[in-house]
Amino acid sequence: MEDRILAQLRQLVDYTSEQLQWSHLTLQEAIELIQRTQAEAEKLVPDRMELYHLIYTSRFRRLLEQFVLPRQLESKINRHKPY
Repeated sequence: MEDRILAQLRQLVDYTSEQLQWSHLTLQEAIELIQRTQAEAEKLVPDRMELYHLIYTSRFRRLLEQFVLPRQLESKINRHKPY
């Protein structure tokens, strides 16, 4: 059972990571996705959330900074081009 639960957690986190990298989410949508992922993780491994935060909070923050924020900034810049 433990292996199945950890596999579900891995799949959930991988899905979220892929969405942050490849989907054109707004910052708000990305934050909501991360929050939903955390809520699902809490259901799967409530006794391991400290470890979840140690590992995945920094991973999701890095993905936000690397992918979501630059795309959002670029879309704002392109929307306001004078030509």
